[in-house]
Amino acid sequence: MNLDEFYCASSTLNPKLILLIAKGQHYEPIKQLTIDKNSLLLDTNDPSHLGFATITLDQFITRTSHLDSKMDLRTLDTHQLVFGFRIVNKSIVFY
Repeated sequence: MNLDEFYCASSTLNPKLILLIAKGQHYEPIKQLTIDKNSLLLDTNDPSHLGFATITLDQFITRTSHLDSKMDLRTLDTHQLVFGFRIVNKSIVFY
C-alpha cells in the first residue's frame, strides 16, 4: 500500500482513530514514522522510552502530507510492505 492508496481509503474515517500494526496475535501502537528512500517506515518502538503517545490518523496525515504520494508504507522491523488496514474498535490496524 502506498500513501495515496491509504489517503483514499481513509478519507472518510474519524481523524481521531489511532494507528496500530498487527503483530502476531496482538496489536502494537505506531509511535514514530521514518523515511527510507521510497518508503515510509511505521515504527512501534519508543527509543527514548518517554512513553510517547500513539499517532492518530489526523497526525499521520499532517506529518506525511508533504511526502510523495507513491511512497510505500512498510514496517520498520521487517520492512514488510503494508497490504491494507482494518478498523478494530477505535483504531486503524495495518497488516
